Amino acid sequence: MNRPGSSPGPVPTAARVGFTLWMIAWAPIVIATQGPQNFWWLCNLAQFILLYAIWRSNRLLISSQAGTVVIVGAAWTLDFVGALLTGSSPFGITVYMFNEDLPIALRATSTYHVWLPVFVLWLCRRQGYDDRGWRLQCAIGTAAILGSWIFGDPGRNLNYTIAPFGIEQVWLPQPAYVAVLCLATAALLYLPGHFIVRAVAGRRVFPAFG
Repeated sequence: MNRPGSSPGPVPTAARVGFTLWMIAWAPIVIATQGPQNFWWLCNLAQFILLYAIWRSNRLLISSQAGTVVIVGAAWTLDFVGALLTGSSPFGITVYMFNEDLPIALRATSTYHVWLPVFVLWLCRRQGYDDRGWRLQCAIGTAAILGSWIFGDPGRNLNYTIAPFGIEQVWLPQPAYVAVLCLATAALLYLPGHFIVRAVAGRRVFPAFG
């Protein structure tokens, strides 16, 4: 095990090249079918951060995205499997996967939610997990939520900045709601994800101090 604070070794070339090829295939499909603003979604933004991080062997950046990717991916997969089995999306997350008006290529590439968590957990077990990651993600995620609210099309409901899970938001003024959304996302997504990934990483955890 590397000592705390030590630099991780490079991510294997096969993993770096394979993920890069995936991004080269995936990003143009999203741009052509949904437009670049779709990259404001936390799970989509995470892929660009991971692409940079694996080429730089940046443990902190990998760790910052790990919890988000794992929890979002797990929720997406459960919802998708539930929809396949019952004909109805349990959480309303993957309804778009059954929308025949959307290009099949877009829906097919969205299945990255199934395998990306496995890839990220493997990275954290191999490269180590940095305990500061979730704190960095609080800053990155807040910026993404604010960006999707300010610059995104309200009809797209990016990162649920307009309607939480499609439910009309009538309880708070919009700025107050977005502020609560940022705090709730940190408490219900980044922090639990941190503990899950930390447990999976096992002994290869690098504390924030020490």
